[in-house]
This record gives sequence, structure tokens and C-alpha cells, in this order.
Amino acid sequence: MNTPPSTCSSGKSTPLKKDNDRSRMQSFALPVDPADLQLGDPLPPNDPHAISVHLPTWNDSLGWVTKDPSVLQAMKTGYPRFFTPRVVDQLGRRLARHLGVGDDGAPMMFASRTWAEMFRRYMGEELLAGGRVWGVRWDGGVVDSDDGETGTCLWLAVVVGEPKGAEVSKARRFWQHTGYGISSRRAVFWLDRASFLNRGSCREGHELANGIQQNGFHLDGDTCGGDSVDQAKQNISDQIAGLLSDGDMVLRKDDVLLYPGGMAAISELIATRTDSGTSSGSGDSKKPNVAVFGQVPFLYVDTIKVLERVHNCQVTVYGYSYADTERFERRLHNGEQFHAVFTEFTGNPLLQSPHLARLAFLRKSFSFVLAVDDTVGTAACLRILRYCDVVCTSLTKMFSGKCNVMGGSLGLNPHSTLYTSLREGLHSRQQRQKDVWYWEDALVMAENCQGFEERIQVASENALAVVELVQESPVVKKVYYPSLGDTRRYDAYKRPGAGYGFLLSVTFKKKEEAVAFYNGLNVAKGPSLGTNFTLCCAYTLLAHYNELDRAAEFGVEESLVRISVGVEERGWLLGRVNGALEAASLV
Repeated sequence: MNTPPSTCSSGKSTPLKKDNDRSRMQSFALPVDPADLQLGDPLPPNDPHAISVHLPTWNDSLGWVTKDPSVLQAMKTGYPRFFTPRVVDQLGRRLARHLGVGDDGAPMMFASRTWAEMFRRYMGEELLAGGRVWGVRWDGGVVDSDDGETGTCLWLAVVVGEPKGAEVSKARRFWQHTGYGISSRRAVFWLDRASFLNRGSCREGHELANGIQQNGFHLDGDTCGGDSVDQAKQNISDQIAGLLSDGDMVLRKDDVLLYPGGMAAISELIATRTDSGTSSGSGDSKKPNVAVFGQVPFLYVDTIKVLERVHNCQVTVYGYSYADTERFERRLHNGEQFHAVFTEFTGNPLLQSPHLARLAFLRKSFSFVLAVDDTVGTAACLRILRYCDVVCTSLTKMFSGKCNVMGGSLGLNPHSTLYTSLREGLHSRQQRQKDVWYWEDALVMAENCQGFEERIQVASENALAVVELVQESPVVKKVYYPSLGDTRRYDAYKRPGAGYGFLLSVTFKKKEEAVAFYNGLNVAKGPSLGTNFTLCCAYTLLAHYNELDRAAEFGVEESLVRISVGVEERGWLLGRVNGALEAASLV
């Protein structure tokens, strides 16, 4: 059998990497055969902090979105913004009982008083038990919300309502859109070590905490002092700053801000720019005007929702076409003012690119913040910060790669005319919120992010090889990948020698073929993207089940299968993709 070819950024075959390089990459991949995984197993398996979950069949994905009891009962975990980690829910109920609120309603926890107060205003006081939020200290004492930020506090609000009622659903959406919920590691730490909770049996995931205490570092409640934590965060910031810097545009250490997740970073940027905090609703005349450029209306849906529902913005959504950019430009010339413009480079799931150069020109003329989410494109492949004011990144994805920790960042353009105001506003807001990114999560992220650029290169080469294979199949209708079609928009910002990224989407001529391909693809399957192991999902089902017809109008068909390609050995990966194509061809 011939050795499968490798591909480079030019799209031409090149020799495989050296065996020792390839072997090292395998250490990042899934540690088990995906065929051994069951419905609801965590991804990665046996990790108490896994942030994806295995959905091995198309019907399993359908059961998840339709809330089929048999599927929901099998779920051991899920993506944290959409599936509250069971240990987080357990801690919330323990704290609610400690406060005498009881088990009725839904406890919502936050690492920051600012975020808890945003939630209170979003919900309306009448929907909260006692109409307030509580700060619970490490020793069990209760802090009034007027006492200011306290690093050793968790802030709790309890929503009154039935578990599946409208009030609780609204509360869960706040967590989903903002990413302001606490992490599973922080919840485990409280349950295990806060003496007033009197548990002492939850030891999973605490090797890091024990190691730091043994090395003599200071723990104040759940806040860890000491050089190792500070250095871990600095290493992460330095790596991001180095990736975003471009020629004479050199980022300093304070030009990168770290957050508990990508959506938390975006939400904090919006709050800083609009100074709106949050609102449960007000007159349109007071709403900040924001434009979003994406595959209408499918730029990462939570970006739009956090703008509209949490920060009370007036949002106009545009597509990626030049005509859309011209429509936006006419509004600017007609005197409309915009606080901010958000876009993705590249877009998810159709991997398109915005007219970034034109938006960059307009931002200078009309003084709006241009924010670009590069989570899919990555700073390892693209140089885009020079053309915008801020780059937003979900570090949860390929920067970590291991699918077991959440994080986010904002990188500021030091040449931007808005640099000083953004930097001062963001740092001022962050300084009022001590240690919102939990220290154990930061240590895990610092470990996971090693080899980021190399992993991106290998995953990009693998993705291009998969694209070449699926393009030849008679059952495939269309493949979406930045190297296909007119590549000029992407190539204008691509780093020399870099690839076209790890993500691709495939549509099929018949839905039944998509189902057979998905069911027959023997890789990990579930929500999220940007994992070291290949991760497939029935994207349209998971993201747009209640608007399938409308999604199809914009090219996001029900038969769309999204594949986040990992760093596995290429022959292994192509063999599995080929097997799935053969299964689809038999329909």
C-alpha cells in the first residue's frame, strides 16, 4: 500500500513529517479507539473536567437537541456553557442550603460580584430568591453585595421557578451567552476543601492543588498566590502576544488580557465599550449600535445573543459579501454611529472570510471598535491584529487542544487610535474582579498550550488531506474550506508557510448520505471544535435545529457535517474518512 501523502499550505503533496515528529503528535491525540466510546462518555474519556461529550450517531445528536430523556440520562458531561457540570450544580445547591434558601429554584454562581450584579439586573430582582445576590466566603460567612469584590468569595443568586420553566431557562441563557459561570475545577476545590461544606470526598482533579501546597505556595481560600501561578498566566500572555505581534506592531505584556472563556472575553469587551453593564430591557434609543459580519445570521450565535440579550445592544447582522459591506458603509456615511463591529476570521461553519481590509479602513474613519474572533483561523495561521482594534480568542479550542479546560483572551492592537481607552477600560474592569480565571484552570492551560503552532500546522496538513479525499466522492455536494474557491481574502492575511486551518464542513446530496457518513465515521463526535483529536459534529442539528429551513437559506444545510481535524497519524485518519464515505455511498 502506498504511503498517504502529506499536504502543505500550497495544497501540493509533500513528504510526511519524520517518524519521531509524528510519534510525538500522537501523544496529543485521543488515548482510546473511538469505537470503544459510548453515548454520553466524556471527551476526552475519563477526564473529570472534559468539555465535550460523545454523540456517536446522528439520532443521538437529534435526541440531544430534542431533549430525549434516554439521551439526556446518558450524558455524563457536556460543553460547560450549555451543560452545567454536575459538580457545579451540586456546589450551588449546597451553598443555597447553607444560606437557608433551600432546594427550590436554580442556583447560579459567579466568581465576581460584578458578574453576579449583571445577572441580577438581567433577571430582574423579582425573579430571584430574596431579590438579591449573596457572597459566600471561604469560611462560610456571608458578604453583602455592597462590600465590594472579594477574591475568596463565590457569588450566588437563586432563580425562583420550575427547573424547565421560563425563568430558569432565561437564567441558563445568561451563563450560556456570557461564559460567566464557574469552572468544574473551582467547584471541586470548594466542595473538597471549604470546611463549612464538610465534604472531603471529592479528590478528583486536585493533583495540582496538592502539589502547590506541598511546594509551600500560599492558598487564601480558593485564591492561590505564588510565582508559579503568576508565571503560568504570564507565559500564556507572552505566547499570545508573540503570535499577535507583527513587524513593528509589538504587543507588551499588558496588551493581552485573560478570561475564563472566549465568550467571557467578548462580553467584557462589550461591557467596557458600551459601559452598559446589562439590562433586562430599555428603549431602543438608548441601545448601543453594533454591527456583526458573519454568514447571516450565523456568526457564532452566542456573540449575537450576548450583544442583544445581555448588553442590550441594537444589532444589525450582515453577510460576508462586498454588497453587505457597502450597505454598512452607506449607513456610516448617512450619519449613523456604531459602537463596535464584530466578525469572525474565518467563519464557522462555512469557513468564509470578511472584507477585513475595508472594515479596517472604515474603523479609522468612523471610530468604532473592530473586533475579530480568530478562534477558527488562529494566530498561528493568520496575521490580522494590524487590521482591527482587538482580537478575541477562545483559548478553550486549539490553543489548549486537550478539551479539558476553558479560557479566553483579548489581544489589543497598540497602533489602534482606540488603544488607550480600550486598554484602560479593560484593565480597570478586570482589576475590580479579582481572580475570575481560576488558578488551577490557568495552570492546566499553560501546560496544554505547549506546541500550539506545531499542532496547528499538523492539523492543517491533515485537514487539507481530508479535503482532497472527500472532494472526490460522488455523494458529496460541497466541501467548505478556506483553500477552496477564491482564496484571495484569506491569503492576504495568511502567514508565510502556514496552512488553511483545522476546520472543514461537508454537505451531501442526500440527508441519508450525511447520516450514513456521520454514523460510519469512527472518530470522536460531539460539540466543540479545535481539539487535538479529530472531532465531528452534526452541526446544523446541534446549532440550528429549530430553524432548519432558515439556516438552509444561508447555505447551512441540515446535511452539513463539520469536522475539526486533529493531529492523528494521517493514514489512520484518511482510512476512517474513506470508510465513512463508502458507507454513505451504499445508501
